[in-house]
Amino acid sequence: MKSNHTHSGCPNARPPVRCGAVAMLLAALLLAAVFAGHNKVVRGGTARHPKLPRVSVVLGNKTVKLWVAASRRTRDRGLMYIHKMPGDCGMLFVFPHSGRQTFWMKHTLIPLDLIFLNQQGVIVRHYFMPPDHGKKLYPSGQPIRYAIELNAGAFQRLHLHDFMHINLPKRYSIPARKAVGAS
Repeated sequence: MKSNHTHSGCPNARPPVRCGAVAMLLAALLLAAVFAGHNKVVRGGTARHPKLPRVSVVLGNKTVKLWVAASRRTRDRGLMYIHKMPGDCGMLFVFPHSGRQTFWMKHTLIPLDLIFLNQQGVIVRHYFMPPDHGKKLYPSGQPIRYAIELNAGAFQRLHLHDFMHINLPKRYSIPARKAVGAS
């Protein structure tokens, strides 16, 4: 007579070791998948984006190195899971077209300054964003094309202010349109 008894939830598993081996393999695969998504955290939890391009941008009185998040996937991930970021680093978010955007701090572990820039690279709004598990939303309030995230306090430390123009690298900036009738 065939037994319908199961070992550790694995139907018809003989011997029980097979089920344990399968469970260990599945657990190992799950752990590998979880840790594969954390490529931004390195020794000491310092920010690093090995696959993202970096650009140098003059912000106020200092040159800052920014990782460029230009795809939906990289913009959605942003600076999540980072425990520490060097003072001269940050992230430039480039959107495909101007529009209203909203940011939050879900899975973001360090306090940040958020700077919204319009299509011409002019600062139109800024926020201080403490880690809050994504409870608060930070809307641009008007159409923007870019956002910059820096360590908290950088906006003041770099002497930035609303309506200041930031020169972005040409490959990410949109040239100003000629006036109608201009030659």
